[in-house]
Amino acid sequence: MSKYSKQFKLSAIQAFLDRGYGFRHIAAQLQMDPTLLRRWVVAYRTHGEASLEKAGRHYSAEFKLSVLHHKWREDLSLRATAALYNLGNSTLVRSWEEQYYSGGHQPRPPRRKPVITAMPKAPRKPADTSSMPIEKLTRAQLLTRLAQLEAENAYLKKLEELDEEKARKKIAKKKPG
Repeated sequence: MSKYSKQFKLSAIQAFLDRGYGFRHIAAQLQMDPTLLRRWVVAYRTHGEASLEKAGRHYSAEFKLSVLHHKWREDLSLRATAALYNLGNSTLVRSWEEQYYSGGHQPRPPRRKPVITAMPKAPRKPADTSSMPIEKLTRAQLLTRLAQLEAENAYLKKLEELDEEKARKKIAKKKPG
């Protein structure tokens, strides 16, 4: 979802075209980035209201390459190239250029739908052994109970430490230094 609605973009462009003020002035009135307004106006002048349609399309490697060749042949800026092809963002052209020069500009294979697998089942909780007499527990159950009791003991000790630390801090604040 884009941050600005089509109607807002159109009203911002019309405000710039009708009032005769600069990008910065209109952008300040609308509390937005002047570069963004400039991009919208240039695209609007080239493509009309079609430039306000939502972006986010996927482009083929051939299209990307033709855009780059046109940019280089006509010696266009990134912004002008993006406006000419209604790309919406000049950084898209920059990333295609970087991809090309790094040798990574090969056509991508078509996207596959992700395979959805069932989530693994949660491990079964061991039976509650706290109410059973110790003599009837198996070795594994005894070890589990021991681990639970050790964890409980460690938790209570930590809680005591925290209480003691709070008390020490309270006493330290009361004593004049």
